[in-house]
Amino acid sequence: MRFLHTADWHLGRIFYGQYLTEDQAHVLEHQFFNILKDENIDGILLAGDIFDRAVPPIEAIELWDSIITRLAMDYKVPFFVVSGNHDGAERLEVGRSMLSQSGIHIWGSPHHALMPFEFEGTDGKVAICPMPFSEPRRIGEALFADVEATNAESTDTEIADIVTQCYEQNCESALNLHNYDQMYQAWSDHLYKQVPKGMRSIAISHAFVMGGEVGGSERTLSVGGSEQVNPQVFKDFHYTALGHLHGPQRMGADHIRYSGSPLKYSFDEHMQKKSFTIIDMDTKGNVDISTIPVEAKRDVVILEGYFEDLLNDKALQAKHRDDYVQARLLDTMPIMDGMAKLRQVYHRCM
Repeated sequence: MRFLHTADWHLGRIFYGQYLTEDQAHVLEHQFFNILKDENIDGILLAGDIFDRAVPPIEAIELWDSIITRLAMDYKVPFFVVSGNHDGAERLEVGRSMLSQSGIHIWGSPHHALMPFEFEGTDGKVAICPMPFSEPRRIGEALFADVEATNAESTDTEIADIVTQCYEQNCESALNLHNYDQMYQAWSDHLYKQVPKGMRSIAISHAFVMGGEVGGSERTLSVGGSEQVNPQVFKDFHYTALGHLHGPQRMGADHIRYSGSPLKYSFDEHMQKKSFTIIDMDTKGNVDISTIPVEAKRDVVILEGYFEDLLNDKALQAKHRDDYVQARLLDTMPIMDGMAKLRQVYHRCM
């Protein structure tokens, strides 16, 4: 079975005052759909941060609407989506029950992500285990409610103990400052123990995993404490599709990965090689991973040199005329109207 792993689309992103919707649409409407067809993709894993903010601009909503409509009506490729820290989880879930009938499966709240979804693929079933971004308190509330609903005697005691301890002892500071790792582990255990024996499993999570390389445009997940989750949280799954960090990278094992964002969202990311991740999973759950480079409409580059050299280098101008440019000048004297002059030859000098 073959999956496409992607994350951190950030639809509606503003880059130095410029909306990137046109750039995002170029990658999604052209390359993304071509990959689905050319690579015979059986399912898509989108690991959060679909939008750049909880209330996105109308153009971003229209782009998202066109994507899920084409997937459901034309391509008929199952789409598995979790919310990220930039998304408005409840807004993202609007129509989730209806959309699921068309193969668009969206999990925004941990209360809706307490059991695996059994996906019937071309070579058997795979348990999709959703873990959308959530604060520890919300994860605890969801798990605690589920423990109560299903009777604590028949629920895993370790999970029940963790959740009960946090609530009975009213450990506010622990929840706010220290429990991301603990709660994500409890959530992971809760989901994995429901995967039928012998069935393959895939986790989709939006989280800051320990040891990850930060790109520069990611938003902090918590204030005043640790927001990181140990990679061991995901060790039991055959593959974990991660979102949040914008650089593609493995996290302790090849089967625990960030796909990275499809576009560069800060000049700190100018050296990153953006890509879509392809996962080939055999009937035993072994995975083979490959990537397809993103073909962006415009690049994000840093040009360093003396002002006159940047202004007069025709070859450099031809290469980066429409790219998003940051100019780092080596001149020691003030430059009059430097930005205006640079924008005459580098039209999107930011």
